[in-house]
Amino acid sequence: MSRPDPRQEPAGLIVVGASVGGLAAAVMAADRGCRTIVVERGKELGGGAAPDAETIAASGSRFQRDAGVQDSPDRFAADILAASRHHVDRELALALAEQAAPLVEWLADRCGLGVEFMAAYTGAGHCVPRLHALGDQGGASLIAALARAASRHARVSVRTGIVAERLTRDDTGAVTGLAVRPERRGAGQTLAGPVLLACGGFAAADALVGEHCPAVGALPYFGWPGSTGEALRLGSDVGAQTRHLDGCLVTPFLAMPGAVAVTAPLVDLGAILVNQAGRRFADETAERLVLATAVRAQPGHVAYLLFDERIATAARAADPFFARIVLPRTGRRAMTLEALSKQFEMDMEGLTLTVDTFNGNIELGGDPFGRERFGGPLEAPFHAIRVTGARWRTFGGLAVDRHARVLDGSGHPIPGLFATGGAAEGLGGDGTEGWLPGTDALAALALGRLAALEVVASATPAEPPA
Repeated sequence: MSRPDPRQEPAGLIVVGASVGGLAAAVMAADRGCRTIVVERGKELGGGAAPDAETIAASGSRFQRDAGVQDSPDRFAADILAASRHHVDRELALALAEQAAPLVEWLADRCGLGVEFMAAYTGAGHCVPRLHALGDQGGASLIAALARAASRHARVSVRTGIVAERLTRDDTGAVTGLAVRPERRGAGQTLAGPVLLACGGFAAADALVGEHCPAVGALPYFGWPGSTGEALRLGSDVGAQTRHLDGCLVTPFLAMPGAVAVTAPLVDLGAILVNQAGRRFADETAERLVLATAVRAQPGHVAYLLFDERIATAARAADPFFARIVLPRTGRRAMTLEALSKQFEMDMEGLTLTVDTFNGNIELGGDPFGRERFGGPLEAPFHAIRVTGARWRTFGGLAVDRHARVLDGSGHPIPGLFATGGAAEGLGGDGTEGWLPGTDALAALALGRLAALEVVASATPAEPPA
């Protein structure tokens, strides 16, 4: 009788990357009796979610129903397809839309996460309000809840400082496990079992961005440094197909310092952008890439979102993350433009002239930059947030089906291999547009859920419980 290889450790599910999608999948699989190992190269859990709002768009949740909003997964999927100009696979869009409500309720009931329905904010591209805010700290609250659930679970083992070297396969091409090694010292080993890639996109990899998303290559990246394309490397080694690699989400409103994206509808409510000289320089409602590039072209590569108390009050009501995190951490308030200009060392005369001109143009019904949407004149007291343009995250990744299974070049599932989050194709269109608020977090968590359910359903009855 042969002895088992001590360097090979069996698992019901192996998760590469302790992202929110990876952690959620680990807990869901473990709750159903599946022994799960999560390997993470870094020391921190949660990937790049901590500084983000991580709102989740969900149709038909009890929170949405309690607010009197009628919605359905079919309507949600139709909005996704329309926003992406039908670049997103319809079956995938519908599958994720169907998972959204049970996912949000699972976060509240299983993970103890405070979920708040954002009834006052519909979100661009959504036909009805369906955004759900998570906890008091957004992404940080989501990470804390998932990390707590995973670390306390008897069937989940989270291992940091571990490098995923390569996927292992059998003679049929099925993925059978993962070869890993400690990042610093120690012998490598093989983990045996199905693999979920949850290790992020490639927004931090300048070479890959230049190859696949050259239009955003000049924009800097200030996010999670682990988004280096590890999933693309692992997947390509086993013949995985990729989709939408030219899709990249950019933001013209990355608050500095802190690198927190301002996602509240400030511009829709009437905010303007000014530079260090206090001057406007662009149509604030322009496409994200155009505006982000214009911001980076300003002195110091920064600009200032300028708004008043009316706008601040409405934005706080619409976006809890803005109210609790973004404005307190990154905003400045002053009773006069002179006082505000001193706080940011802007030109006071230029700023005063800009606001007077902008208010006058609203009364006349025109704008020299072509802006067509206004929210009323700006009046004291004033607020401002220093921002820059940046690339935020990638949309494209490994091609997956409605069960989160990675597809090969012929469109067939690679047995034993799944992907979620930045590792997988998302719900955005090609290029830098076609993205709906709340769908990036949804895609990460819902694909993780689908992968966990598929692995559990496919497990053989003979697998011993942990």
